Parts: sequence; structure tokens; C-alpha cells
Amino acid sequence: MKQNFAVVYERAPSSYGAYAPELPGCIATGGSWQEIQAAVREAIAFHVEGLIADGETVPKPQMSIGEAMAYHITSLAESGASVPDLETTFGMVEVEIDRPKATEAS
Repeated sequence: MKQNFAVVYERAPSSYGAYAPELPGCIATGGSWQEIQAAVREAIAFHVEGLIADGETVPKPQMSIGEAMAYHITSLAESGASVPDLETTFGMVEVEIDRPKATEAS
């Protein structure tokens, strides 16, 4: 089944980072825009496969790009850290996921 996850991309001076807010701990890095897009897709699939293998609940993606933006801004504000001077982009990543019915979150 194909699922769409909201993703936050950040561009640093010499690399990119990305994370999926609905999958805590699911992050990726890459040296180029093309690399980070592939890396985050792989990271999401790997993360979900790990949740399934561990018998944990797999969250059903529901976050929109706007909600990902709000989440990112709130997270930065709540951290109390100075806001990094990074170019931030938001998008959706579609991944193919085989979800056993028993592990789906409502």
C-alpha cells in the first residue's frame, strides 16, 4: 500500500537533512537534493519495517505539509535554541508499505 508522509528538508552549507515528523527518530542526510530525496524515502520505509518487525504500532500518515511546517516551527520554538540559518523546504514522500492489519494505528 502506498502511503504519503510529510517531510521537513533542511539545506546546510554543504549537505541536506530531512525528517518525517510523524515518525520520531526517522531522519536522513545527503550531499545533494537528489541524494536526500532518495535517502529520506529509504529511511521512512526502513523505519516502518522496523516498527512492524518489533510489533509496534505503525502510525497512519495524516500530517499535511502545512501541519509539518507548524510542527517544525513549534519544535524550534520549544527547544529554546537559536534558530539555525538553514533553508527549509516541506514536501510529501510516497513510499510503498506492506502493513499487517494488526499493526495499524487508527
